[in-house]
Amino acid sequence: MSAFRIKRFILDLKDDLLGFVYPQNCPICRNPLKGDEKDICEECWKALALLPSPYCPYCRTFLEIQDKIANHPCPNLTGSKERRILAIRSLGTFDDHYQKLIHRLKYEKKIQLGQRLAQKLGESISEDRCFSGCDMVIPVPLHRARERERGFNQSEVLAEGISRAMGISLTKGILKRRKNTKDQTYLNAQQRAENVKGAFVVTRPEKINGKNVILVDDVMTTGATLNECARMLKETGATRVFAATLAVVVD
Repeated sequence: MSAFRIKRFILDLKDDLLGFVYPQNCPICRNPLKGDEKDICEECWKALALLPSPYCPYCRTFLEIQDKIANHPCPNLTGSKERRILAIRSLGTFDDHYQKLIHRLKYEKKIQLGQRLAQKLGESISEDRCFSGCDMVIPVPLHRARERERGFNQSEVLAEGISRAMGISLTKGILKRRKNTKDQTYLNAQQRAENVKGAFVVTRPEKINGKNVILVDDVMTTGATLNECARMLKETGATRVFAATLAVVVD
């Protein structure tokens, strides 16, 4: 078992023990979890709002038909601007509910919750014809210092679940973050783009040459990180790049 999987096993075990000793409340409705419920009650889980289809990452228009996705004339990409990501699939918007669940995954290390959300996201992607020709799933990488601090990469947890749900390979280590960029939270769109510029590198271009790729991250805000990752993948040989996130921020 790899060191990473051992860490994950320990985190899951710790989570189970704490849940047994200190029964949890659902983060959404605040009611006590009961029976086999874990991290979120079944009622709130079933009530989570889901977006109807993939969308354009640049103008946020829903793209319901495969031909429309391929030929979408995005109004926000004019002149020489390249459409690096064809479409993104997200479970929902970054409302209070998804915000709480993602916070639990990232900062409270609720790995099993992340796996459950990833399964749901992977199943929704499998229903979209535009993703049917994808060859591999690649998580947005954390810098090694950030990953050591957090103990895991939440995007990798999500990518693993999507890979299993779709039955396509998970490819780790090909895309690496070589710059430990500052937190994007309080940066505007232009600052975010500058912050991640040149932050990523593709280590083995031959592995993605001619491939259709799904990039995975937890939240789509301005799209700066995903777009920079897609730029590197396209420049080193990827044919088409799609993306998947748990949530998207809507102004």
